[in-house]
Amino acid sequence: MKTIGIPEDLHKELIKLKLDYGDKNVADMIKKLIICYKSQKLMEHSKRFKKILKKEGISFEEFLKKSEKAREEVSDELFPNN
Repeated sequence: MKTIGIPEDLHKELIKLKLDYGDKNVADMIKKLIICYKSQKLMEHSKRFKKILKKEGISFEEFLKKSEKAREEVSDELFPNN
């Protein structure tokens, strides 16, 4: 286990959130916050990717079909015995 230094106001906010959401400890709550943050980032990248596809006039299904050979080649290279 590691200890990190955080400002007092942030510590108070974390404790308040822990109590509001009924988490056992702050670590569990921070894990949930990390998952939410990663999910948000994934959604941002997804939206950016969809914009690029739309700009190029390609549907996601078309993209998958066009990229199938490349995905198979990468898979064969990474997992040669499958």
